[in-house]
Amino acid sequence: MAMSKWSVSIILITITSIITRMESTETANEENDIFHHNETSFGHSSFAHGNKGRCEVQYGGKCYVLIMSIARMGLSEAETACQGAKGRLANIYSEEHFHLIRALIRSRTPIKFVYNHVWTGLQLDVETRRVKLSDGQWAPFTRWVPNRPYSSPRPFIGMHVQLDNENDRQGYFDEWSSHRVLGGLCEIPH
Repeated sequence: MAMSKWSVSIILITITSIITRMESTETANEENDIFHHNETSFGHSSFAHGNKGRCEVQYGGKCYVLIMSIARMGLSEAETACQGAKGRLANIYSEEHFHLIRALIRSRTPIKFVYNHVWTGLQLDVETRRVKLSDGQWAPFTRWVPNRPYSSPRPFIGMHVQLDNENDRQGYFDEWSSHRVLGGLCEIPH
């Protein structure tokens, strides 16, 4: 039995539709896996750790773990997530450390995102516009995203990372604690 061109077209459209739905479901499942891999719950929120809770980056005798949430998190939620991982929001101690952390954040950026931004433990002294470590000492290294800090600076600092390594819009940003980002970088003593 010979099929008409119209019948063949209908079959091809149906097959294409099924494949598209399968790919869409697969992508959604991959994104879900990124955020639910090795989950820890704190209250009503659920956060995903990378690398099954082990150190993702080691630097200066400390372990660094990135905790992500597809629901995004404000500063206090990121602090709580890091405390649950037996640490605190992380400092960045040098240019080398910055590049290691940037590579970690880039590697954990969800599918279809062109950038990622996470909370750190760094703070901005709004009077001097200098960056402080969590212990109050001046940070030995600073790299701002262009046009930051704002002219009316905000006291809390996150890190913005583009997937494109050549993009110059990578570095620290100043923000209010209520701003919601994809994660928090935790510093855990060994």
